[in-house]
Amino acid sequence: MKLKRAKLDCGIWYNQNKEAVNVKFEPIHAPSATDIFTNQMKEAIILRKLKPGETLPHERELAEQMGVSRSVINHGLQRLAQLHFITIKPRQGAVVADYLVDGTLETMHEVVALHDGFYTPAMLQSIYQVRRSLECDAIKLAAQKRLAEPLREARRALMRFKNGDNLDVQSPAIFDFFHSLAIASGNQVYTMMINSLKPIYLRLGRWNAQRDNGVATIFELNETLLTAVEAGQVAEAVAADERLIEWSLQDLMQA
Repeated sequence: MKLKRAKLDCGIWYNQNKEAVNVKFEPIHAPSATDIFTNQMKEAIILRKLKPGETLPHERELAEQMGVSRSVINHGLQRLAQLHFITIKPRQGAVVADYLVDGTLETMHEVVALHDGFYTPAMLQSIYQVRRSLECDAIKLAAQKRLAEPLREARRALMRFKNGDNLDVQSPAIFDFFHSLAIASGNQVYTMMINSLKPIYLRLGRWNAQRDNGVATIFELNETLLTAVEAGQVAEAVAADERLIEWSLQDLMQA
């Protein structure tokens, strides 16, 4: 007896009875040896198993310990240096850097992506201090200028969040909401700065939304904020953003 195999057509599986089964598989991406080495070193540095100022073994020693070629180690060290986790010094080799002092936004994205989200209380508080300074001024300007199209886009983003049935829809909608408000401020630098923080907005928004009553609370707070901006109520809009930021921070600190 010859068995009939299921067929795949644009993410839809058809069984032997020609019935459509909606099963979609994501592409598989296997990490390279360089990626594995870089991630191991990055984790050791972030978790302070390797401390600032410590000198790493030479490339040859690392290659022997990990059973890989020196080119893997070399490329990994170059990547770590680009991310400001190490400094490569002539005649001394690779030295662990203090990423909290030397790091950039790219470094921070790598830190918070560790283990699908690595935030110490101090890191969270620092992030929200920056967010408060950035957002409140942008929202003040947005309420003063009331630019029609960016505010309409913010409203559309808020409705996408409310009506979304999963975090993959809701999390980007939260970011789009604040990005649209930044555009509404008319300040191009605020827009670019919030865009540079997109990975953090996405991750923190996802965490807030998946908490009990998270979606309802976020929608209510953002609705109050946007309504005040649309009405040109500057003080009320800033106060609404302050409440949102404080709720978001306290929610994550208790997680």
